[in-house]
Amino acid sequence: MTRTTQTRDMAVPDSGSAYTTVFAEHSLRLRADVSPGGRPVERRSVVRGMSVERSTGDGWAEHRFADDDALLRSRRAGAGPVDADTLREVQERPLFALSEEGAETLAEVSAETGADLTLGVVQQHVAAGGPDRVRATERRVTTLEVGVAGEDGTRHSRSVLCDSPDDTAALREAATRTARDILGRLALPLADSVPERADLVLLPGLAGAFFHEIVGHPMEGDVVASATSYLGVRAGRRVAPGWLSVVDGGLEAVRGYRSPFDDEGTDCSTVRLIDRGRVGRPMTDLALAGRLGTRGTGHGRRQDYRHPAIPRMTHTVARVEPGTVTRPPAGDWVTPYGLRLHLMNVASGEFVFDAPFSLLHRADGGVSRLGPLTVTGHGARVLSGIEPFDHRVDGYLRATGGCGKLGQYPVLVSFANAGLRVPAGLVGLRAVGRA
Repeated sequence: MTRTTQTRDMAVPDSGSAYTTVFAEHSLRLRADVSPGGRPVERRSVVRGMSVERSTGDGWAEHRFADDDALLRSRRAGAGPVDADTLREVQERPLFALSEEGAETLAEVSAETGADLTLGVVQQHVAAGGPDRVRATERRVTTLEVGVAGEDGTRHSRSVLCDSPDDTAALREAATRTARDILGRLALPLADSVPERADLVLLPGLAGAFFHEIVGHPMEGDVVASATSYLGVRAGRRVAPGWLSVVDGGLEAVRGYRSPFDDEGTDCSTVRLIDRGRVGRPMTDLALAGRLGTRGTGHGRRQDYRHPAIPRMTHTVARVEPGTVTRPPAGDWVTPYGLRLHLMNVASGEFVFDAPFSLLHRADGGVSRLGPLTVTGHGARVLSGIEPFDHRVDGYLRATGGCGKLGQYPVLVSFANAGLRVPAGLVGLRAVGRA
């Protein structure tokens, strides 16, 4: 059944000028879970529809949507014949389906490695733009999550990016390699306690979500415009060493979320949120760009066609600028294998992250594993005292997850980071009991 909904209760900042955007999609989210000895259990979600948003420049926008192409049949989109063809064409594009060979490969690898596997695929056929200029593209990401339990019951998992869900040989190699790495870490002895003073080392590709939270969300245009961002109120001021830059853009990812334009049809640009240590530009959609008197940065994104576009991150990267001298820790150091947000206050900068699995590197060269940790601190303090560790940048995402904001979840995002060191005392590290 198709339906059309009109709303005029979506308040947006006053852009000062009218605009109209159209959006169409045919999108897939697929999750296939398999445990040793079993067969993949597949969950598949497909959305197909269109929307149109009109702002009259008075601080309000009208968002209409309809399933399939009913919006065009009602002539409410206002698209011309050529653009209407583009909007319809993306809805006819085929979506990925897990083949029998693919399912068999996942089951075989799970049995061979003893690992629980989760294949995640996000595929978006989208078209977006103004009524007189609509462009189409495909966004596609595949990840494989590998989880293993140690002899003492400790579970450890990693998500790896794959180029294609159809490449069964690559899936097998990625799963086997990752399971072997996990088993090697699980075989390490368990540390008696967390040292009172230890550096926190964020290895490449293992902590992108950290900067997504402490820098990314506070630099989204609507948060900055609300004057509730601890970074936004420091615009142009130095908050970090000059060798640190944090950027976000739809064209930044070699692998991960990538798109030439956003869900309003605006070209994606790279925004320097932290520009060589100083607070840079915010990420904007069209409404916020109008209010701030700037050009849109290509960060107008939506969960799907049923939702209005709002400023959202795409691919966030924390970099060590070229030529920076890196130094290893002088004492003990802790490496978390993934940080999960527990609490973030964008107004104060205070945060709490959970680290389900970490390694402890002793100053004498010994390595052991730690139980679950919480990491607490303050964004401004961490940024001002952070140290470079490794120039190499690696990426991370889970196609089965995403970012949530203002009721829109999940929106696919990806992260990347160079190696960075948070000196002892800048954050709190605390062991937590197992559930």
